[in-house]
Amino acid sequence: MRQGKASVCLVGLVLGTTGFLGGCEEPAPSVTEPGTIQHGNEQPQTTPPEPPGEPPPTEPGSTEPPPPSSVDFAARVLHYHYGFDLRPTGNTPHPAHSRLYLKVPATGGDCTVLKGPPGITQVKWNGAAATRVEELTGAWRICGPSLPNQPLVIEADISVPVATYDYTQVGFSQRRDRKGQLASYLMSWVEQCDRLGLCDDAPGQLATFSYEVEHDAADVVLCPGTRLNVSDTQTRCGSYLQQAPTYSSFAIASNPSWVRTTFAEAGPYRLEFFEGPGGLLAPALQSAVFADYLEWITGLLGPLPYGDTLRVAGAPTEFLGMEHPGNIILSEELPVLRSEYADQTRHTLMHEIAHQWAGNRTTMAEAYDFAWKEAIAEYLAYVYEARHWPQDAAKTRAYWDRMARSAMFYPRPEDRPAPFLTFAADVYGTGPMLLFLQLEELLPGGQEDVLRGIQHFLAVPGARTTQHLHESLEQGAHLAPGSLDSYFDAWIHGSNEPDWPYFDVEPTLDEETGHLTLAVTQQTYEGGIYPVKVKVRVQGATQTRDILVDYGLAPTSATLVTPPEPFPEPVIQVTVDPENRVVNRRFFGAIKEAAPPRWHF
Repeated sequence: MRQGKASVCLVGLVLGTTGFLGGCEEPAPSVTEPGTIQHGNEQPQTTPPEPPGEPPPTEPGSTEPPPPSSVDFAARVLHYHYGFDLRPTGNTPHPAHSRLYLKVPATGGDCTVLKGPPGITQVKWNGAAATRVEELTGAWRICGPSLPNQPLVIEADISVPVATYDYTQVGFSQRRDRKGQLASYLMSWVEQCDRLGLCDDAPGQLATFSYEVEHDAADVVLCPGTRLNVSDTQTRCGSYLQQAPTYSSFAIASNPSWVRTTFAEAGPYRLEFFEGPGGLLAPALQSAVFADYLEWITGLLGPLPYGDTLRVAGAPTEFLGMEHPGNIILSEELPVLRSEYADQTRHTLMHEIAHQWAGNRTTMAEAYDFAWKEAIAEYLAYVYEARHWPQDAAKTRAYWDRMARSAMFYPRPEDRPAPFLTFAADVYGTGPMLLFLQLEELLPGGQEDVLRGIQHFLAVPGARTTQHLHESLEQGAHLAPGSLDSYFDAWIHGSNEPDWPYFDVEPTLDEETGHLTLAVTQQTYEGGIYPVKVKVRVQGATQTRDILVDYGLAPTSATLVTPPEPFPEPVIQVTVDPENRVVNRRFFGAIKEAAPPRWHF
């Protein structure tokens, strides 16, 4: 770890309310590093609960019986059913209904705490009015008859305002698209589902989902999972067998101008587009390319997790793309936005498709594991680019490198920087470069070892940590456990602003033999030595030579001297990392490189 410089049985869930979970105990996700994330049933309380079995004292002479004591329990949410009404117009809040199917632990209890928005009403406990509903700080304590080791259904009505939060599109928004049609979008994000309804917003807590959306007859509505039943004024969707995280699964999008078209097919898999007349996205892409990409990525990672059809819609969004289970929302302006990629529309859609596995089916154990899901999506899009359009892949590397060199945080920050949104925007360069690209040169099997590691990591659905990825990469490369410890300690874990290395190169030419040696020294503010293999390009008047400088996975010295290389002319220019494969400072000292534009997607 680096310390940077301080300046810097489940379909039945929706068919009944009691008795359906007997014998269906579902284990919690396998997580070895739970972190310190706040689960929905661990929120701060405005008043501490009374100790079990000890009712509060009554006033002297009072004839009122003391209120009953309560015992809080932590219930795991197994299924969310969410109803939403799109029909109100203007700034009128939209009615919503949360129904949560939970499993009560064997220890029992009569109260549980769930995160949720203010103002919930009509709170029910297994179909009857809750005996007690207490508003806490950002959460609710809800009570009813004790049900040890039993199923429980909690539901409530919510009024969702037309509002977004924290300079993002999180919340519920209604905006005019590029053709003037009113587009609606309800979306959650990391630890944000409680803005929309009752939930456990811990990133690693996956569940199944279902939706009922009431809407005008003209609206075309998308929601996560499979579109199970569509009528003129009601759309139902759901993922009943494959779990998904709350950050991406609380989502509804609609637009009356959307027209559904089949864009690409690969075996059983289909990519459908939802765009209005004159939409820019589909015309900017080649269906044959995405048919091939679907075949390649399902061959690598397995079947599409949320049904054989993946739907892609264009909308007036502030981000390039967002991955929802079975649905992808792209900015309708992607083809005309300033692009840092050779083909930003193609790259973004490939990135979002990869998120169906990396982010949705397998998700981050806690918020600060965020980098690995973006890194995998970026890297897989890059690998496909590199195999088909090498020059486009080179531009992707150059953009990653610029972002990484100016990063403010390590990919897995130990100081948990706030606000989280700032950290999240910082990982799109450091993530793919440090977790994968740099390892291509260091692992014996190169890129194939990295891909095997990713396959191993994503093979099991559920919540995964950065440490799990570390171990999977070792297994993918057939390395002994612990072989990548020094690499991850140096490049991935750290606090404050990263202390990336600067490579000082001193060429020495022996005029008698015509041989060249390079003395290469890593320079850092903190004196750290980074495991890395970096290419140095030396140029003379008539020839150029690339020399690999290999510090290995466990370096002991900051300075390496390369073996003599034939080079019978004076060196005119030296370039470190000419292909943008290693994160390294371009300057060492007071000059700081400017950061490029960053996008969320």
